[in-house]
Amino acid sequence: MNIWHLPGPSEYLADVERSLRGGKSVVLRFPGVVPSGFETALHVQMEDCWRWERIEVSPSAALVPTEPLRQLVERFAPELSRISGLTAVELCGAEGFAGSLIWIDGLGNGNFLDWMTFLEKYSQASRNMSMLRRTMFVAPVGTHESGVSDGDVGLTIHDWAGVVDEMDLAFLANDRLRTRGIGGVLRELLVMTVARVAAWDFAVAEWLSQASEEDILDPLALLKSAAAERGWTCETPSSVMLGTESCTGMAHAAHAAVSKPDEIHRRVWGAQVSVLLPIIEVQRREIIREHRCQIDAELRRANWEEDAESLEIGQLAYLLRGAALEPEVSCRVEELRLARNSLAHGQPLPTSQTLTLARRATHAPSTFRYT
Repeated sequence: MNIWHLPGPSEYLADVERSLRGGKSVVLRFPGVVPSGFETALHVQMEDCWRWERIEVSPSAALVPTEPLRQLVERFAPELSRISGLTAVELCGAEGFAGSLIWIDGLGNGNFLDWMTFLEKYSQASRNMSMLRRTMFVAPVGTHESGVSDGDVGLTIHDWAGVVDEMDLAFLANDRLRTRGIGGVLRELLVMTVARVAAWDFAVAEWLSQASEEDILDPLALLKSAAAERGWTCETPSSVMLGTESCTGMAHAAHAAVSKPDEIHRRVWGAQVSVLLPIIEVQRREIIREHRCQIDAELRRANWEEDAESLEIGQLAYLLRGAALEPEVSCRVEELRLARNSLAHGQPLPTSQTLTLARRATHAPSTFRYT
């Protein structure tokens, strides 16, 4: 599965395509680097109508306001370089330039405003060009860049903020884990853990999906290694510009691992709650169904008026202590009680206990199954 087929990213890609096909150049604001594969995905979507071109600019160059125009003329229409007082109007119709879709690579602090000024002027100059002849620009920049006039007749902004959510990462993790032959409740638990931990970062979700089951369920060590590779420590500030947090203020998983590890524990716990609490309930009902006669007898002996079906797992564990049942049944009930109590009190389960619960549910024919 390509990440650009997932709901959030695919809609973002479609929005950008609609703007371009509507005759608008686009400014794409991403936190950190452009998401992997986006340029290729957009190229594929647009190659039916426009000639794809790239121009690389130096982010550290000391540019003057006319420099973007001069760069474009030198690259696509050198015959215009002899014209005195050249403007974007003359460039619009040049044969080597018209009908292109130009990806501007390398925009940064040193050249951003000059290029935005040019693009705003160009959008006015090109508005009378036919759609097939009009050249558009794709300008990826960092989320910290400002000064773009959104809503211009020929120029619009597409922010990446909020595009990727937990559901996108769950789709991705499910696809990757399915190819590894992991199924049932165990896959559901691993999928939810990857999605909750990664939160909004595709790279983390991809990476965790390739890890062992044990490392996915207890990812702190792996995430600390990822932080070290990026040069992040507990002293690294939380910043969208640095990539250590999202535009909504949610910490990057690797940064959280070194700066506030309890946040990772909370995300793991959240995944466990969403998958394992229903499993505990299913197994409670299963045990009551399979051992109804013995449980009813214990209820009568203890003079309890409750119906067996209404017994919570804690009540069931208390009732069966010392009962004449197979030791395995009593142990299973006690394990479920301890797991439910830990989760109810905000404590993530140890990896071994988590795997036991998930695998037992996966292989039991009468329990919930992930499909």
